[in-house]
Amino acid sequence: MPSIVKTGMKLLAGLVLIIASWVLISTQWGWKAMPDAPAVTVDSLSPQFETAGIVAAERLEAMRVRFGVPGVTAAVAIDGELVWSAGAGWANVEAQTPATPDTLFRIGSTSKAMTATVIARLVDQGVLDPDDTVGAHFPDAPNEDWLEIELDQLLSHTAGFPGYENNSDWPDAYETLRMKRQYDQVEDSLELVDDARLLSEPGEAYYYTSFDVVLAAVMAERATGENYASLLDRKIRTPLDLATPVRANAGPTPEHVAQFYQSRGNGQIRPRGAVNVSQRWPSGGLYARSIDLVQVASAWLDDDYISEATRERFWTPMRLNSGEVNEEGYALGWRVNPQSISRFGEEAPVRIVHHGGVSRGAMSWLILYPELGIAAAVNINTETDEFSDFSSVEPEITRLFAEVVGRTPENARPPD
Repeated sequence: MPSIVKTGMKLLAGLVLIIASWVLISTQWGWKAMPDAPAVTVDSLSPQFETAGIVAAERLEAMRVRFGVPGVTAAVAIDGELVWSAGAGWANVEAQTPATPDTLFRIGSTSKAMTATVIARLVDQGVLDPDDTVGAHFPDAPNEDWLEIELDQLLSHTAGFPGYENNSDWPDAYETLRMKRQYDQVEDSLELVDDARLLSEPGEAYYYTSFDVVLAAVMAERATGENYASLLDRKIRTPLDLATPVRANAGPTPEHVAQFYQSRGNGQIRPRGAVNVSQRWPSGGLYARSIDLVQVASAWLDDDYISEATRERFWTPMRLNSGEVNEEGYALGWRVNPQSISRFGEEAPVRIVHHGGVSRGAMSWLILYPELGIAAAVNINTETDEFSDFSSVEPEITRLFAEVVGRTPENARPPD
């Protein structure tokens, strides 16, 4: 065999060995056993719910242990009143900071429901209408294909926008995955998709993405002359007297923000690499507490906060141009199932309005049972293999409190 070939083979073998070693080191480095957790923090705000609150906390801790979650919080509100909240595990393992109801988490796409809340209030004020086109408020939009898209299409993912994986605006598409660039204004982040082709004509198909909700938020900014941060404050936090939601990666990190982790599900964890979510504040870039999320969801049942007409418009699954309801039953900023049997069983269907979110190192679940007047939220500081691994604890918890007040669908059904 010629020496040059032998040399080349040796070099190739050496390169393969180096790559294999690097992969092995990179996948093993940093994993540590999670320490024993502190006692669960429980706030039952009424003696009526004390027993249910203790059992709910036990269920929460059991879920945390089963799926190797570092920290979790949950909350329940009934008729707009916070009745229970709890924190289990660690908000920050390295600092030995327990997770408590005051812990803030990245909430991922649950941010879409927060943006929908802002826009619903602007609809009630007559500042926006779901039928408004982008061009009506943003005539200088950087892509002329956006001008005839309607606000309700943006909020229901029927506008034709691409997602992160099929964004044809290169090289900005790479930046949406890398998540390192800082944006100080929502409108500036549209550069990540302004040259992208639409996947379909507006209204023709459903495709879940985040870019369309960012554009919807820009419409709200243009219509009001306020930035998104101000709208969050004026439309949600101030009127509801809440500390969150707030933008992540927007100046100094707020107090009580969790550390985010990767988890192997067997008690082995390591810190998640830092990312910058300023590119997607309205659609996936907010921090929030579970106790505040249930208050926002509950406020949708208050006619003085959001009118019945606007509420039902936002909770009606969007129809495509064909007249068919989109395949996920997605409404305006919320997912809606009018007859869910996954919560209380086949004999007791119940309407649920909900949104979940995933943000590298965090998961969020927010659900409202309108006819029962109950809202619940669960937040964790890692990602489980399946979304239902952590969120399935919610119906267990919800049922405990629903039974205390006689609000289960079985009780609500008329006698035979």
